[in-house]
Parts: sequence; C-alpha cells; structure tokens
Amino acid sequence: MQQYGFEFYAGFPLITSEGHALGSLCLYDNKPRDFSERELALLGLFSERVMAHLELNRGLEWARTQETLAQLASFPELNPGPIIEVGLDGHVYYLNPKAARSLPDLQEGGLEHPFLEGLQSVAAALQNGEKGSLVREIQVGQVWYEQVLHYVDKTKRIRIYARDVSDRKRAEQDLAEQAIRDTLTGLYNRRYFNHRIVEEICRAERQHQTFAILLCDLDHFKTINETRGHQAGDEVLKAVAKSIQDSTRGADLVFRWGGDEFVVILSDANREGCIIVADRIRTGIQKISENVHSDLDLSISVALYPEHGQTAFDLIRGAEQAMYIAKKGGDKIHIGAEEYKLDEHSIKIVFQPIMNVRANEVLAYEALGRDPQGKYSILELFKKYHALGQLTELKCVCFKSALKAAQKAELKRVFINVDFNVLNQIGTVSKPMGMEVILEISELEALHDIENRLKIARRWREQDYKFAIDDFGAGFISLPFVAQLMPEYIKVDRSTMLQAVSSEPFKEFMVGLVFGLRNYATEGIIAEGIETEKELKVMKDTGIYLIQGFLFGRPQELKPPEK
Repeated sequence: MQQYGFEFYAGFPLITSEGHALGSLCLYDNKPRDFSERELALLGLFSERVMAHLELNRGLEWARTQETLAQLASFPELNPGPIIEVGLDGHVYYLNPKAARSLPDLQEGGLEHPFLEGLQSVAAALQNGEKGSLVREIQVGQVWYEQVLHYVDKTKRIRIYARDVSDRKRAEQDLAEQAIRDTLTGLYNRRYFNHRIVEEICRAERQHQTFAILLCDLDHFKTINETRGHQAGDEVLKAVAKSIQDSTRGADLVFRWGGDEFVVILSDANREGCIIVADRIRTGIQKISENVHSDLDLSISVALYPEHGQTAFDLIRGAEQAMYIAKKGGDKIHIGAEEYKLDEHSIKIVFQPIMNVRANEVLAYEALGRDPQGKYSILELFKKYHALGQLTELKCVCFKSALKAAQKAELKRVFINVDFNVLNQIGTVSKPMGMEVILEISELEALHDIENRLKIARRWREQDYKFAIDDFGAGFISLPFVAQLMPEYIKVDRSTMLQAVSSEPFKEFMVGLVFGLRNYATEGIIAEGIETEKELKVMKDTGIYLIQGFLFGRPQELKPPEK
C-alpha cells in the first residue's frame, strides 16, 4: 500500500467462534503515529464487534439458504401438476405425487403411453438445440395436458412439467362447435358447408368416388309463419331439421342453408341412392305436415360430383337450377339441370277391355301407358323418369294422352290410372263430351293426407269425373276414406282373387266382402287379372261379373272406328 502513500500501523485477527481465522482487521494511515494502550484496546474491541456482526450475517444467510433449499426440494412434491423425469427409452425415473395419482400406468406403458406419445422426436429436437424447451398438448383419455418439456443434458433425460387444461380445451371445442352450428336447429351452418365441401371434393377426387348435394326447400312454410307466428315456425324448422337428419346415414352431413332451405351432402352416392334418400326425407316431412295440419312439403334438387360439377360453385349452381325444374315439374325431386322434353310422343297408350260377363258385352276400357320404343316395361319407364325427377310430369302427359286417345277411339267409358299428386298438378281438365271418365286411384293413396286428397277429388267431381279404387286388397284400405270418396267402382286386386281361387274359406269370405262393398261402389265391383276360366268361375261365385284380364283381351292400341 506504500505506493499509494499509506503506512501500516496496526492489524488484529478476525477469529470465528469455532477458533478459525477468518481474516484480519487492518488500519492504514498516511501519517506515522503511535497507539496508546487504550487505543489498542479499543481497536481490539472494535475487531471483536466486526467479527460478531460477520458471524451474525453468516448465520442469517445460512438459514436463508437452508430455507430456499428446502423450498426447492419440496417444489416437485407439492406442485399441483404432474412432474415426470423420463429417459429416452421411456423408462420413468421420477413421478411427483400428482403424476403418480393421475398417471398410475405410466411406468408400465412407457413410450406407448399416450402421455409420452412422440417423445423421441421431441427429444431429438431438444438435443439438437433447436429449442431450449418445447410446449405441446396431449390427450390422455378425457384429460388434456399442456406439457413443458426440457432436455437435461447431464442426465440425458426429459423433464416434463404438465398441467390439466381440459376445461380450457372443452371451452375451445364448445366455441369451435358453436362457430359451425346453426343456433336454432343445431345443424351445421353454411359457413361450415363452405369449408367441408372443399374437403369432400378433394376426398372424392383422391379416392375416385362420387358424392351428391341435395338442396331441400320447404314449400308453404311462409304460411305457417304468417298464420301461426314465428315461434311456431321455429318449432317446425327444428322438427324438419331433425327429420332430415334422421333420414340420412351417419356419414352424411346436413346443413341449414338459410331460412327454410337445407343442404345434405351424401357421400359415395349415385342417382338411385339419391332418389331413395330424397324419398325418405320427403316422407318424413309429410308426416310433420300431417302432425301440424298444414300443406308443408319439400322440394329436393340433386347435383352429383363430378357429373354436374367439379367445384363447389358449379355443384351449388347445378342444384339451384335443378330446384327450379323440381318445383316446376311437380315431382318435387330432380337430379341435375337436365330437363327432358315430354310430349304425347313420350308415351304410347294402349287399352284393355273390361267385360260385363253377365251381359256378355264390353263395359269399358282401361287406358294403360307403354314405352313407345318398347325398351322398358311401364314400371321401368316410370323408374327412369323418377330418377330424373320428371315422373309426375310424365304421368300428366300420360293422362292427357289417354284422354286424347280415348276420344279418337270414340270410347263411351274409359278408366285411367292417376294419383292425387297428378290430379293436383294438372288442376282440372274439362271432361270430353259424351264420354264417361273414371279416375283409378290406388288404395295406397288413402293412407296419407286424406282431407287434402278428398278436396282434390271434389274439384274433379265438379267436372263430372268418376272415381274407382284400384288394387283393392293389395294394401291397407281406409274404409272411412272410401265412404267419403264415394267411388263408383272398386277393382279387386289379382292377389286377392287368387286367394279366393285357392281357398274355399276365403272364397266364402269374399262373398260377404263383395256384398258389403256394393254399399260403397255404386256402379260395380271389378275383378282384375283374370286369366283362366277357373278364375272367372270363382269370381262369378263371389258375385263379381265385371271382369278384366288376359282371358278377354291383352292391352292393345285402338284405332278410330271406320266411318
């Protein structure tokens, strides 16, 4: 210290309570001086005080250090989240109490346990120094964990700090679900459709599959809102949404498009499958209509990928164009934007005689439709146009062509097969003068929407048309409906006739049945499908004398009578 101009005058050792030398207390000054005995004693006392303070501070610091170490040691044990230390081979070296309780099978599961899924790739990233730590989320059963993973280079282990974030994940999932759901019906919304249709197109293209879009538009829904209020309308929309959902497969997706429109994505679908689903959907809506006592109905248009478009825009546009055709044509279902022109050349009309065997004369003729090219049976032809969505239109053409052909043949009485949908679509047609026209309605028509169908029948009766119940015995007839319709004729189905031929007890039953039916059919009971003399005899025995079948003639074209 002399280089700085200081002179050393005195030094006293600093001794710990254990007798160890800690250092010295030294005094420096730049002026030489002597210390008296008293000053030296004071200096010694001062050094003792310094040492006492050092001892006190050292004790406090040690206590604080021990407390900190104790806290650090208890941290993993008291931590409310799981803490795990695991080797790169999946061996678990440490589990804190929370981890042991929450993940009791972790030791046994090792790297196969969901909690340690992908651990080796994570370890590789940490070892390479890409990140000091890594945060990820892992699901174990119903529990979601957020993990913070550290690589401990000294021990070559992964230390994982985890916490349960299940509540947060559920909240996130709920929010995500709400974003893609319609709040009223619970169906997927249009926003999710825009996302999902792209995925469906990519999937179908990759797997070389087809899928279909069904655009469903409620008819007459506005009337419910206007007459019963929006709350009632909302309840109907919810019922419709559930019905459509119930009518589809689990893999299909149903969306609320907006207002009273819905969209269905049918995966791996063809034309026939689309028609089946569309019919099932419409049947469900008809039941709702009956339950709420309304005219509610549903029009459905179909666009198929890739036939009608390979982009979302083209498919939707195709479905919208098909919807126009579906509503105009009356079938309520139409596939694609194609519209086949239907006219009198689309169907050929043939006639089969109905005989009054008691008077041995022709009572009337039944008009029947046939494929003009002869390629299809009438059922196959109807199926073809049903798949196109133009069956009702074809039936309307068939009805008008039958009337025209009967007029040309100058028939006095003609039976024509129709259904109430056709009669409603046509409106009414003035009956040709001098010709009796009997509209044949299948007994299956009497099972639904009876009140509306009777209303349609009354409109046609006002034009002097008559009615016949066709296929009696083939299904479940509603006698109250028959009583209100008051058909002039009832036509007994061939299957019922064959039972009478093969069973004497049933034949006896038929006698009573025919007697009772005369109270409903004011102009006669007709037996259909009679092909043999034996069958004819049985029908006579039951009291039926109006006969139709191959025994008296096959269906054929009739030429106008020669003048």
